[in-house]
Amino acid sequence: MTWLTWRLHRTEAAIGIPLFVGLIVIMLLAIQSVDSSYDAARAGGCLSNGQDFFSQDLLCGEREAAYFNLSSRWSTLTTLLHGVPLAVAALLAIPTLQELERGTHRLAWTQSISRRRWSVSRLGFAAGIATLVAVVWAAAATVWRSSFSRGEEDTFAQNAFELSPAVLFGYALFAVALALAAAVVVRRLIPVLALLTVGFIGARIVTTFVLRPRFRRPIEETVPADSLNGPFTAFEDRWITDETWLSGTGERLSWEYVTRLCSPTTDVPDFDGYYQRCLVDNGLQFFRAYHPTDRVGQFQLIEMALYLGLAAGLFAFAFWWLTRRPA
Repeated sequence: MTWLTWRLHRTEAAIGIPLFVGLIVIMLLAIQSVDSSYDAARAGGCLSNGQDFFSQDLLCGEREAAYFNLSSRWSTLTTLLHGVPLAVAALLAIPTLQELERGTHRLAWTQSISRRRWSVSRLGFAAGIATLVAVVWAAAATVWRSSFSRGEEDTFAQNAFELSPAVLFGYALFAVALALAAAVVVRRLIPVLALLTVGFIGARIVTTFVLRPRFRRPIEETVPADSLNGPFTAFEDRWITDETWLSGTGERLSWEYVTRLCSPTTDVPDFDGYYQRCLVDNGLQFFRAYHPTDRVGQFQLIEMALYLGLAAGLFAFAFWWLTRRPA
């Protein structure tokens, strides 16, 4: 049964494997090129000691410009990398979809192969291949991430977070489960691909902007306006989810209101000083809610568990539909 299942996937394998291998080869070549440019830029002290983008040293400036231009050009590929689980899911679901669409699955069910065995072989094979691809893809994406996100590997930056091995593993299995669940119900190629695309992208959007900030209760702090740790301080060690001004009584104030309140009506020699004194004189406070970066690993595991749970539910639904519903 496993051999037969593999034979049914041979066309998709002939398409998917070369494309997948080719993508990884391109990624490795890009990584090698960027790393070489980075090493050259660091030679002689470039890109160190807090130097700006263009160094005063002519040679360093040329090397820095070459590195940043090359890195920027290749990093645009990162957006496309998020679609790999979607493509893998479509390729794995098409053979099963074609059987259901043509009705050839009924022939198998009337012979020695039971519905349960047929369903387990189709769903299990797809889940196994998806797991294997996810492991390889996660390893390649980790190398890619470390090369293009220097210093951001363990932050909440979207590309750094979503290209982590744990999260990619969850995405891959969820995409395959969604594709198979849609295939067993709809049994039409174009509608299934549409449902897969909309469902996968929709789930990612909801997770990123709605669920992920709420995986844990954010830490909240209120900072007096006269504190040096004010609203214009950049924080690289935290993900700020909410920030606003508060009045002395704790009422939330809009940024527009505060700007109108503390903008001088005439020219002043020290605008920053005037603005700061206005904030202090009005007793304003700055409210901030954030997640520290020591939660990154926890959030990644939570997101993986969320998508694995969704995948398990979709696989169970597909199995139930195939074994209990009319053929």
